[in-house]
Amino acid sequence: MNENRRNLVADPIRVLFVAEHQMVKDSFKLLIGSSDDLVVVAMTSEDIGVAPYQFKSAPEVAVISLAKNGSVDLIATLLDDFPDLRIVVIVPSDELDLQAQALELGAVGIVHKDQNPALLLEAIRQTHSGETWLNQVVLNKLLQRKKSDDLENGTSTSKFDSSSGFETLTNRELEVLDLIGTGLKNKEIAEKLQISEPTVRCHLSSIYGKLGVKDRLNLVIKAYQIGLLEI
Repeated sequence: MNENRRNLVADPIRVLFVAEHQMVKDSFKLLIGSSDDLVVVAMTSEDIGVAPYQFKSAPEVAVISLAKNGSVDLIATLLDDFPDLRIVVIVPSDELDLQAQALELGAVGIVHKDQNPALLLEAIRQTHSGETWLNQVVLNKLLQRKKSDDLENGTSTSKFDSSSGFETLTNRELEVLDLIGTGLKNKEIAEKLQISEPTVRCHLSSIYGKLGVKDRLNLVIKAYQIGLLEI
């Protein structure tokens, strides 16, 4: 039944899954199989790795299940091979350092292992659409790490150009940015400012272009680094 319905779905989101244990991989495949808009293009283990030639169709979202005290190095490797890949990591909720490291390397979504599996499906969809999926605790941890690095080194460790372009933001764009910094989603921002969601997306697109970032996470990090947002 699911396979028949999937045939009616145009261009399902292509997902790569990385995990150590076969049982976890099989469970994930069953979970994805319950969703018509998602399809698994490959499953692999971290120690085996992946390469572009292994896929008939390149993955759009990678889900990496990280063990406690696991390695996040695969994130950088995947992004080297697939620059447009959106990466979601599944990680123990108490591993804040591991989560921060994953975000620093380019992950755009964090799902905790004790959360409802339905949240993982939503995280895949949201990150594929250009959003991020994480909570403020993790984001604050990441920003605190960057602040400590800056203080320790006496220099900025930002990968972003310090000439930010923030002075070109309009008052409305600054309002949108401020609400993003509090963790609100597009729908909540629209309700707060009494504007439509498409208008919020339009403002976001303009902000991304002006500040030279490509997604929400990098926007928040850069806004913090240039003083537009506080932890």
